[in-house]
Amino acid sequence: PGHAVADGLPADAIVVEEAITVGMRLRTVLRQDRPGSYAHTVGGGLGWGIGAAIGTRLGAPDRPVVAVLGDGCAMFGLQGLWTAARYAVPVTFVVMNNGEYRTLKDTLDERKSRSTALGSYVGLDLAPPALDWSGAARLFGVDAVRVGSAAELRDTLAAGSDRPLLIDVPVAGHCATRPGG
Repeated sequence: PGHAVADGLPADAIVVEEAITVGMRLRTVLRQDRPGSYAHTVGGGLGWGIGAAIGTRLGAPDRPVVAVLGDGCAMFGLQGLWTAARYAVPVTFVVMNNGEYRTLKDTLDERKSRSTALGSYVGLDLAPPALDWSGAARLFGVDAVRVGSAAELRDTLAAGSDRPLLIDVPVAGHCATRPGG
């Protein structure tokens, strides 16, 4: 999905990135030749991305803003979608949806934890309704689309929107990426 995001961005876009797992890959393919085109934090709390994207767009109304968010991160700032809808702030929110706090599972695996040995990561899966990001967006008054391919993600981003838009992007989860998973 990182390449699709990078390929679909308008040339003058600002990316607000709070997608821990996908973000590491995204940074390697993003053009970063225009100062102020990328916002990211290191460490700290989760959930700042939606609000930061809205504030970024309000501060730079002539530039498109795309927030690339992990679903776990977005869970902590979900109510910000209401603000985007209420004040008609045209931000595109790209939610990388793996249904879990994958970076925490990966960290447990790196440390050869008991969770890893048991294959059970208590509290780290996002159960329904958290998986229905399109439904959540519509609940707050934000248009939403679930994409089925990298090409569809790229094309949806490239088309842009003059309204808040959430793009739900299914991505592989932790078990699908582990050997034998």
